[in-house]
Amino acid sequence: MRQSVQTLLEHVRRGLGGAVLLGGAAPADFAGIAGPVVDGLCVLRAGGGLPATQAAQITETAQLADTVPVAAFSGLADLVRPLIDGESGLDLDLDRGAGRVGRAAGELIARAAAVQPVVAVVGDAHLLDKPSAIAIAVAVRATRRAPVAWVLTVDDVRRAPFGALGAVAVQLQRPVAAGDLPKATTRALLVLAASATGHIDEVGGALDHLGLRVGDLAPAVAEGVIEATTSGWRFRDLGVATSIYATATPTERQETHAAFVDAINELREAEKGEILARHLAGAAVGPDGAAAEALGRAADGARLRGALEASRSSYGRAASLSPDPGARARWLTGAADTARLLGDLGGLGRAIREARVLTDDATLHNRLDRIATRTSVLRTPQTKIKTLLESGSHTTAIGLILAGRAIDAEAMLAPVVSSALMSDPLDMGPLTVPAIAAGAMWTCDVRGAAAVLDRSIALLRAYGAAEHLPALLVVRAEVGFRSGRWPAARDDAMEAAGLASRLGQQPVRAVARGLVLRVSSLMGAPTEDAALVEAESTGSEAYALWLRHAVGVALLAERKWDAAATVLGEVAMALERLGVQDPSVLPVTGDLVEALVRSGDSAKARDVAEAAKDAAAMTMSIVVRAVAERCLGQVGKAAKAKQHFEKALRLHAETDDRYEEARTLLAFGRLDGDRARLEAAGDRFAALGAWPWLAQVEDELAGKRSRKKLGALSAK
Repeated sequence: MRQSVQTLLEHVRRGLGGAVLLGGAAPADFAGIAGPVVDGLCVLRAGGGLPATQAAQITETAQLADTVPVAAFSGLADLVRPLIDGESGLDLDLDRGAGRVGRAAGELIARAAAVQPVVAVVGDAHLLDKPSAIAIAVAVRATRRAPVAWVLTVDDVRRAPFGALGAVAVQLQRPVAAGDLPKATTRALLVLAASATGHIDEVGGALDHLGLRVGDLAPAVAEGVIEATTSGWRFRDLGVATSIYATATPTERQETHAAFVDAINELREAEKGEILARHLAGAAVGPDGAAAEALGRAADGARLRGALEASRSSYGRAASLSPDPGARARWLTGAADTARLLGDLGGLGRAIREARVLTDDATLHNRLDRIATRTSVLRTPQTKIKTLLESGSHTTAIGLILAGRAIDAEAMLAPVVSSALMSDPLDMGPLTVPAIAAGAMWTCDVRGAAAVLDRSIALLRAYGAAEHLPALLVVRAEVGFRSGRWPAARDDAMEAAGLASRLGQQPVRAVARGLVLRVSSLMGAPTEDAALVEAESTGSEAYALWLRHAVGVALLAERKWDAAATVLGEVAMALERLGVQDPSVLPVTGDLVEALVRSGDSAKARDVAEAAKDAAAMTMSIVVRAVAERCLGQVGKAAKAKQHFEKALRLHAETDDRYEEARTLLAFGRLDGDRARLEAAGDRFAALGAWPWLAQVEDELAGKRSRKKLGALSAK
C-alpha cells in the first residue's frame, strides 16, 4: 500500500495525475498521508459513514437500531469545502444530477491543482451517501489530466463505480480493533462477536445477563470498529470479530454463550433453533448430549438451505460434544458428506475413518462407502461450449428458451436451480452447471443463477478442478454484467480467458475475450483489441455470436454508428438463422436500433423495432420488453414516442437493470430535451462506471446554465 501511494505522490509532484484504490483499508492505513509526506501539496479529505462526533453520541437508546439520514452530497462537501470557502461565481447546481455535480467539483479541483498539486483522500468510500459516491467517481475521471492524486479506500476494489475508474487497486486486510477501548466495551464486543445475528434483542439480552449495557458499544461505534444497523449492530470487518473471539479466554467465551442461552430462552419459541444450538455448544464445558442433538438438527437445516460451511462446522461440533458413540458416528457421517461437497478431501477422509471405528451399523457403513465412492469421480475436460446452445443437451429447458418458450422453460428450471445448489458439480458434468445457470439467467432468475455459479465456482476451486472453471466464469461474467456489477464481470471474464487459453479450451477463450471487450469498452477502457477478437470469431457457429456482439458494442461505445449497425445486424440475422427466438439469450435489438437511428437509417430501425415488439411478447424478461418499448420510442413520431418511452420507464422500475434504464432516459431526454431526465441518465451511467455513455449525456447537456453556485455546497 505504502509503495503504491508513494509512487502516486511522486507522479503528482511531476505534474501527473492518478488514483489508487485501497480495498479493506482502515483509517489508520491512510491517516498518515499528511505532514512531511505531502509537503507542497494541497490535501483534501472526506470519508463515508458517520462523523466520529455524531457516532459517539449514539447510546443505548433506539437510535442504535435506526439508520441516521445523511444529507445528499455531504461527503463531497467535506472533500471540496477547503476550496470553496470564500469562492463565488463557480457553477455547481445542487438540484441537478450527481454526474453534473461531480464534473463541476472535478473542474474546481483541477483549477486548484493548477496552482498547487492536490492529494484527495477518501476513506470508506463505499459508505458515502450515494450522490457523493457517484459525484466523486465522476470527479476522479474529470481530473485524469490534472496533477491530482486520488487515494480511495473501499471494502472491495471491484465495487462500482470505483472499480470502474481504472485505478491502481490494492487489496488490504483491516487490522484488529484498537486496544485502548474501555474494558466494558471490549467485553461487549466479545458478546457481539459471539452473536449469531447482531440483533438488538439477542445482543441486548446477553449484555443484560452479563451486567453490561448496550451503551457500552458506543465507543466502538465511534472508533469505526462496529456500525449500527436497522436491527442492531455489526462489525465492519469480520476479521476483527474473529480476532476478538479467538483472543478471549475459554471461560469468557463460555460465560458469553451461557448469557445468550438465558436471553434466547426468554424470547419466542420460534427464535430458538440454530441460534440456541450455537450458544448451547459454546456454553458447554464437556460432553453434552442436548447440545449435540441441537447442533445436529441445526446442521441438517443448514445443509438443506445450502449453507455448507455452517453445516460442516455444526456436524463436527455435534460429534465432539456427543457422549454416545453411535450418535457421534452419525454426525461424523454428515460432516464427511458435507466436506465432500465443499471439496475438503482431507476433512472427508478423517471423518470417514473415525466414523467407521465408532459404529457397526451396516446402514451407516453403506452410506460412508457411497460418500467415498463419489469422491473419486473422474474429471474429463471438455473444450466445446457451443453444445450449451444446442437443444437437448444437458437440460431441455435450454431448447425451450431458444424456441421462445421461456414460460415453459422457467417452470422446468425452477426445481433444477434449487437442486443444483445442493449438488456436486463434478457429478453433474462440466457444462451442466453453466447451462442451468444460463437458463436461469435467460428466464430472469438472475439471483438463482448467481447462487449456483458462486457456490459451484468456489467448490471447483477447492477441488482443484480448473478445467471446469472457464465455462462457469463466462456465465458468471454475463450474470454480473446484467446485474450491474461490471468490474467483477470484467475480472471473471479475464480469468476465464486466461484459464481457457492455458487449458486449450479455445472456443471458451474466444467467448471470454468477447465478454472482456464488451464490458471493458462500456467502461471506457477496453482491455481487448476489437479487431483481434473479431478475427477469433470467424469460422464458428453459435458461440461466435457473443464475440460479434461484443465487437458491435465496442463500436457503439466509440460512436462508430455505421460500423456498429453492420456488425450488430449480422448478429441479429445469425440468431434468426439459428432459430434463437427468445431475445433474452443475446439481447442485441437495443444496440442495433441505437446504431441504426444514430447512423440515420430510420426505415431499417423501424423494421427492427417492430420485430422486437413481437419477440418481446414471447419472453419472460421485463428488461427485454422495456427495451422493445424504448426502440419503438426511438423510431416513432413525437406523441406516440413519448407513450412508448413512458411505458418503458414503468417497466424498468420493476427491474434491477439500471443500465438499460439509463439508456431509455437518455433516448427520451434527446426527444424532449428534459434536463432532469438526462441528468438522471447520467447518474445511472456514472454509478455503473459506463463512462462513454456518460460522455453522451454530457454532450446533450453542454451549454446549459446552472441555477445555484458552488458556494451553496458549503452551507449545505
